[in-house]
Amino acid sequence: EKFVVVKVPRSVYAAIPGRNKYRPSQTTPIPHFTMAGDWTSQKFLGSMEGAVLGGKLAAQVVANRAVGNADLPIKKIQQHIVDASSDHVPKEPIGVKGEGGIAFGAGATLEKKTEALLKESDPIQFASPAEYAAAA
Repeated sequence: EKFVVVKVPRSVYAAIPGRNKYRPSQTTPIPHFTMAGDWTSQKFLGSMEGAVLGGKLAAQVVANRAVGNADLPIKKIQQHIVDASSDHVPKEPIGVKGEGGIAFGAGATLEKKTEALLKESDPIQFASPAEYAAAA
C-alpha cells in the first residue's frame, strides 16, 4: 500500500473571535439566489467541513423557500464595510490570463449543443421570472 501525508502548516487561516459577523448569510435579497461555501456564515473555518456545512445551510434556504416559508433574516452588513466600499478602486487581478469566465474560475462555456440538451432536460432554467413563477 502506498500513501503520503501532506502537511501544510498554514493551510487554514487563524480564527479570530468575532470574524463570522463579516461572512454573508446563505439567504440573499435576490430572488432565486442563495450562497454556499466555506466563506459564508457557518461555524467552521475555511475548510472542506465549512464548505459542506455552507452547502447544507444553503440547501435548507432553498428547501424552505420551495415550501413557501419566509426566509430567515439576512445578516446586516457592517456599516464600516459599506463606508469603506465607497472609496474602493478595483485593481486588475494578478496572474489572470484571458477575459473569459474560465480565466476567473468559472466553469466551461455553455455551447449551443449543450444548451439545447439542457433546455430539453431542464427547461425551467431558461424560463423568465414570470414563467418561473407560473410554473411554481
